[in-house]
Amino acid sequence: MVNHAGDSMGARREPRMLRPRFVFHVAGRVWVVDETQPVAALFDPRTAEFETLTSWTELPAAPPGGRPSYLAADDTGLWVQNDRGGPLARVTADGIDRAEYTDGRALLGAGRSGAWCFTTHRRRQPALARTADTPPPPFPRQSFLVALPGGGTRTVPVVDAGVVSVESDESHLHIGLEHHPWSRTPVAGRALDSPGFEAAFASSVSSIPLHGPVPARIEPGTAHRNDQRTVGYTSEYADLTYNEAHYRKRASDGDVRWYWGLESRRSATTVINAYRGDTVVFTTKWTELRVVDGTAAGGRLWAITRPDQAGARGVTVLDPNGDTTPIPATAIDVTDHRWPLGPRPLDHASYVRHCLGQLGALSCPDGITDFTATYEGEWPHGQVHVSYRHADYPGLTLTARCNIYDENGARLDRAPDYIAHSLVEQAGTGAYPPVDRAVDGVLWI
Repeated sequence: MVNHAGDSMGARREPRMLRPRFVFHVAGRVWVVDETQPVAALFDPRTAEFETLTSWTELPAAPPGGRPSYLAADDTGLWVQNDRGGPLARVTADGIDRAEYTDGRALLGAGRSGAWCFTTHRRRQPALARTADTPPPPFPRQSFLVALPGGGTRTVPVVDAGVVSVESDESHLHIGLEHHPWSRTPVAGRALDSPGFEAAFASSVSSIPLHGPVPARIEPGTAHRNDQRTVGYTSEYADLTYNEAHYRKRASDGDVRWYWGLESRRSATTVINAYRGDTVVFTTKWTELRVVDGTAAGGRLWAITRPDQAGARGVTVLDPNGDTTPIPATAIDVTDHRWPLGPRPLDHASYVRHCLGQLGALSCPDGITDFTATYEGEWPHGQVHVSYRHADYPGLTLTARCNIYDENGARLDRAPDYIAHSLVEQAGTGAYPPVDRAVDGVLWI
């Protein structure tokens, strides 16, 4: 069944509350950034009181299906880039201060020296040759772009090297380089009439201070060489050692450093430690909340949290005494700080029929019967309601509400595939809400 109430040319925008996703300590305030809309709520780090909103609606939204926005903070503002081909905006508490053209480079990190941008860094194809003494081809011409604090940009070329990895933390940009000297090693298993030797290069890491002067060039063997890091180093996962390597899951404020991460790869328990120097001054475990993002301000950890089960994200403040304070950020109305809706797609009705037809052709997992999919509501807020019976939940109808447009009214391509995958995954794991949450025989999942 398709509800054609959404076929009117106008669209009513529903009220929208802040949905926390990122948090930064900028210019003496804590900035809580929304998950999709161009808005941040600013808080006093001492009192945890909400002060004001700032937004950057003039910056175009990312194209549908694109990666999330690039965000980086320095001492006085936020740098935002919604698409690597789009402008890089400088945002202060008063909104957009200025924007810079990056020539296709994506935002990497920022500090007092400015915001650093670079093109996608990928390892070059193997340099193969028939003989061991054939020189490899020259390194490609590459350069970084720095958006300067006072306005304008500066290009920083890479000299006599190739960039193979780039990472940033709160104080440095770590650039992995391949460079001379080179050697060639035989490639096993290749036919005699094909290239039989692959070039191997020396490698090193240049760590450029984000708060220091912008160098004239990036090259191997300079004062920025960091022999303590390896090329391609990554630190997505924070284990119980909580060492300085886990910079993506840490926050620093003065002499106190906070670290967080899951107790183990398969654990649902989040461990949080606070250090002063090499001494642990506080440790705790959260079993019902996970930390999505965090920053340190006012001697406390400001954490974007979400329940271990399905639920909206929130903001939780933790101090070294173990006291936690929930911040009512989700009660902040950001309705007037959203990107405007475009026109309703001309093929809206056809797209809805396509989604329902795709879902109607699904082969249901074992234990699921009476499967139906309907479209309820009006564009852009209308949703596909997927309902079915489950053998483990007799007498109940399980219903999921699934989006086929984002909140800006842009179509979510391949939405039926994602809905189907979620259905199968949830049925396989049995990750449903408790039965006592059912209302009038319907368990919303």
